[in-house]
Amino acid sequence: MQPIFVIDVLNRTFITNTGIKFEVQNMKRMKRLTLIIATAFLMAMCGTSKSASSSATAAKPEKRPDVQYKEDFPSATQNEIDAFLKKMDATADNYSVLIFTNNFKGQKITVSNEKKRVFNDVVITNLGTKLGGSVRIDNRYDNTVYDNFDKSSTVIESKEASKYKYVYVMKNPGNKHPFTITYSNRLRPLE
Repeated sequence: MQPIFVIDVLNRTFITNTGIKFEVQNMKRMKRLTLIIATAFLMAMCGTSKSASSSATAAKPEKRPDVQYKEDFPSATQNEIDAFLKKMDATADNYSVLIFTNNFKGQKITVSNEKKRVFNDVVITNLGTKLGGSVRIDNRYDNTVYDNFDKSSTVIESKEASKYKYVYVMKNPGNKHPFTITYSNRLRPLE
């Protein structure tokens, strides 16, 4: 139960909900006391609210991304796929390729897993190809994609990434989900 304070200005008294009565000799002191109590009460309420929300934030993970599973878009030729996977050194089953797509405008992006930082660079989407770059990830581990500009992040879960060779990541500026992740076994044409 929150304490209740009653200030009787006419009788120059200050009464708490427990019945304790304080007499105030000077009106100026009473006003100052009222201001101090009100400030303390507000600060206590703000502090309680702030710590509760910060502990809730620490307990729950970052915003979940929009997740899609697509195989219905045009695919690159088999020669392009083989050359791309060889260039990325991602031919083994434990590797997937993370491909940055739309809305990357020069943000510093970090991709890391529990073993190491895989990628740490600026990503800019090519408006012609709608691609911003690619990186090989080890799909045995959860990989975190972190945008240093707006401090948003998302996790590419290993149980999902291990089923798909290509993971497309699109930035959603101003959306409630900061990223859209598309899992696919088809490589989009790169040019």
